[in-house]
Order: sequence, then structure tokens, then C-alpha cells
Amino acid sequence: MRKPGSLFLILALAGTPAPNTVRSSPAKIHEVLGGPAGYIDLHNTGAGTLDIGGWSVQACTGGAVPVELATMPAGSEIPAGEHFLITGQGFGGTVQQLVVEAIVGDGEMLLDRRGARVDSVGWAPSSSCRENQAAVTCPGFAQARDAASRDTDNNKADFGCVRPLD
Repeated sequence: MRKPGSLFLILALAGTPAPNTVRSSPAKIHEVLGGPAGYIDLHNTGAGTLDIGGWSVQACTGGAVPVELATMPAGSEIPAGEHFLITGQGFGGTVQQLVVEAIVGDGEMLLDRRGARVDSVGWAPSSSCRENQAAVTCPGFAQARDAASRDTDNNKADFGCVRPLD
């Protein structure tokens, strides 16, 4: 015998993506530099403004589950073709849209407000944030995509070493 609410529950769960589901989105992790003076640069590659209020960035730190690094406040948006900068407290640049203690881990993961993975990068072969092959490590440099934020779902092909933002 089925309880009256069980059909509703089945339908509700069917619309909820699994945490490892990758959602198609114009939002990309464009550039990352770890540490207290580090940053994560998100890029809207789409043609319209993207509402990222309630989205989160999680850090892969070697544990079984990534840890919450930042949640974008309600009303946070990235205009078409523009960037959103999450910085560590020691970041010395002038543009800082969201400040966290430090950019930590061996990778970062961007999740939409429903908890579905939108994009990720990992630079350790064991990182749960990596897409396919890990990005090359860049001691003293940031890891970045090309100007268009090309995304082939292979971090080794997509990310290279660049001078960090000032």
C-alpha cells in the first residue's frame, strides 16, 4: 500500500540533481590562485546576465567530501562576458566581490543553488574536484583558462600557468 505523499516525494526527487551531476552553464572557473592572498575568478561566458545568488564554491581538501569555501549572497550577478572575484583576506587587488579567509585545497568546485556541479578544477591527481586529468601545478603562478574560458572537461588541457592578478 502506497502512502498518499509518496508519489509527490518521487516526483520531487526526480527533479533534484545528484551532487556529481554537471549542469550546463555559462559560468566557468576562469582562474585560481591558492592561499590567503589567493582568488577564484568566475567568468560568465554567456550572452545574458547570470544570477549566482545562492551558488557556492567548495574546496577539495583531500577528505571524502569537499568543504564549503563561499556562498554567493542573494542578488549576486555576473553580467554577460564579465567576471566575479572571490578573494582571500590577504588579496591586494582593488576588485573584491566576495572575501573569504583563504583559497584552500587541491581544487575548487562551483555548485549552483540546487547543489549541482557547474564547473571544477583540480591540480592533484587524487582531487575530487578535477575534471578528467588534473591541471598542471603552477608554483608561484595562477592556473587559468584561455580568454574565452574554453572548457573541454579536461583540466590538463583547459588550464595553464599565468601571472597572478595584482
